[in-house]
Amino acid sequence: MVLFTYTDYLRCKKLLQRHANTVQEDSVEYIYHKHDKLYRDLLNNKQEFYLFLQDFFGYSLPYDITKYNRNFILHNYSNNYSDIVYKLKGIPAYLLLEHQSYIDYSIPYRIYQYYHCILEDTVDIKNLKSKNHQVPLVTPIILYTGSKPWNLVSNFQEQQFDYTYNRTLDNGKLSLSYNFINIHDFSKEELLNMHSMVAYAMAIDKCNSVSELIDTIYLVYDVCSNEQKKHLYRMIVYLLKPIIPKEIYFDLLKKFNYEEETYMEELIERMKKDMEYRRKKAEQEGLEQGLEQGLAQGLIKTAKKMLMRNMSLEDISDITGLSMQEIQKLKTV
Repeated sequence: MVLFTYTDYLRCKKLLQRHANTVQEDSVEYIYHKHDKLYRDLLNNKQEFYLFLQDFFGYSLPYDITKYNRNFILHNYSNNYSDIVYKLKGIPAYLLLEHQSYIDYSIPYRIYQYYHCILEDTVDIKNLKSKNHQVPLVTPIILYTGSKPWNLVSNFQEQQFDYTYNRTLDNGKLSLSYNFINIHDFSKEELLNMHSMVAYAMAIDKCNSVSELIDTIYLVYDVCSNEQKKHLYRMIVYLLKPIIPKEIYFDLLKKFNYEEETYMEELIERMKKDMEYRRKKAEQEGLEQGLEQGLAQGLIKTAKKMLMRNMSLEDISDITGLSMQEIQKLKTV
């Protein structure tokens, strides 16, 4: 008997999303929003991004792209930042991708701010006064994978106050359109017939029961590439494990050859539970600080072993709870 269904998971995800703006980004990324991190990791992969453009826009990008490694922290949205920015090699054009897993009506204004930040960061001030100089092009794409239906306005103009002066005095509304991919516009079957792992993850997100979820996971396994299977594995282990019945979970893992990683993850979970028990017991004796240090040292030691096994920084961070910066420092120790 399954006590925690996939529908329950979606309901819990909604509760977490309500608090998304009150939690610091590091906490969101590694504790509350593994779901969001999955999509971010997928679209940070160049090949998956190409497939995403082909699947949802029917567009084969003729240019090579490079990741524009700059997070634009917004003054009024300190916990939000633009997810992904790619630059087209050889031309002043950028693709801005924002993933959204909950309804947020501030998105049009935030996209405008991201657009402005990219221009401020990339415009050639020296040549700006030249008659034929053109400022860079920024193309925004919004990917929405939330459980509730959401109709986003198609242009920033629609969110601006509307006032008409007369026929000769234009109100100067700012026109900024964006490409909107809404998970509710696609059936699960349509998504499974695509080729990107983003589409497959969206198909899994559309499941409404544990049995449907398991069937869909097997379907995705059969159609995805070997490289995509690595993403599917992470999705199963770090996101769907609490939902899938234990015997089916381990049967699924047999299809992959990552038992050692799974064992390491379970070992750390047991260590965390043990340390939590000891911490509660020690609080009465005033020994909490020593236990915290012991737990931190244990996690660091485990993270070092994972690095020796060439596990990815993202996986190590997910399993241990250490930040990417902390793990990066361990590589130099």
